[in-house]
Amino acid sequence: MNNILQNDMKILVAMITSEIRSREDKKQKWAQFKRDHREELRVLFELPERDDINPGTLMGFDIDEENQHILLNYSSEAHNILHDIDGGWSPMLRQMRGLIYSYGQPGDGSAIKLISRGFEKFFNANELPENTYDALRETHGDKKYSARYKADGHMIEYFVDKGKLFATTRGKLGTASALEALTMFTIEEFNHINSCFGDDLMSIIVELVTPNTEVHVDYEGQETLYLLAAYDKQGIKLSLPQVEFIAEKCSDKFTIPFAKEFTLDEMIAEINDRTVQNNEGWVMDFNGQLIKFKYISYIGRMVESKLSYKYIMNCIRNDRLDKMLFTLPEEIREHAYAMVSEVETICQNASSYKPLYALHNEREGGESYFRTVCRQFWKEIYNTSQSLPIMMVA
Repeated sequence: MNNILQNDMKILVAMITSEIRSREDKKQKWAQFKRDHREELRVLFELPERDDINPGTLMGFDIDEENQHILLNYSSEAHNILHDIDGGWSPMLRQMRGLIYSYGQPGDGSAIKLISRGFEKFFNANELPENTYDALRETHGDKKYSARYKADGHMIEYFVDKGKLFATTRGKLGTASALEALTMFTIEEFNHINSCFGDDLMSIIVELVTPNTEVHVDYEGQETLYLLAAYDKQGIKLSLPQVEFIAEKCSDKFTIPFAKEFTLDEMIAEINDRTVQNNEGWVMDFNGQLIKFKYISYIGRMVESKLSYKYIMNCIRNDRLDKMLFTLPEEIREHAYAMVSEVETICQNASSYKPLYALHNEREGGESYFRTVCRQFWKEIYNTSQSLPIMMVA
């Protein structure tokens, strides 16, 4: 991991900042950059040689010309592609989750320095072959493991560079959430904690919960910084006792999420309890392997909030339509079935994907990406099988 952060990522940062040094540069040059450096990116990301994978679409970045910061993050497109590729989520891409580097003039590699990071990418249970219930049960049996309550807000990284305290979300610099987080914690408090660690503290990771950052859980006006983790200047995560020490030093600022021990089967029973409402779930630590477990009621609210034709077509493509429908409340499920039937009707009466374009509306987001989903859906599902693997309304 350290080799990735201190070498491979710095190579990537040097590549980008040799040509792109501002958001305006990004607008003008990023598309061409991805084409020009396709093979270099493929090698860095450890991806197989496949014509249908464009490595540049798997990452995103934000750049702050004034402070000379660049933030690296995997893209939403990565989720649509990498799950279906054996080993697609390479160590490089898993680390690319809110990594922030400082940079200097082009060619000055010594100025490229890791200044903040969050968690590496970790997954929901049953999301990958290695974290299915069967795989976890085979590896971990009926032992109890610690799980922490997962707050439903915005993840924030606090870090200091050139004597100034910064805060950021993992996907973009200077967001409203980050600016709000800066009103709740000060550089004096950061420096006080840093002095307790021999000036080796790099970043503090919290979940920001305020009325402005609530997602699906209602916290009734609560304003809390849930302390999740901290990292030293080598990018190594501090131990749980060290994190708890930080919380004690700033008890008026940070709250440690509630923890409880579960066996795997106890956790499965817990998250499938439909009487549990207004809770997101848990993060369970299997000897360092973090796995997210979300309550079925919460997943239902997630699906309901983004229920769209695009989402339905992607669920069919990824063979998870039945699982998605099961999470929904009954009244929403009926509406989802109707949307699935509408997609099927269009496909049965069409000779190409183009009639699917008519389903686009403001809830579907960008029209260009929606059309891409329509084409992929037609090519992968309907044009090959001539029937949809769906559950029809009874």
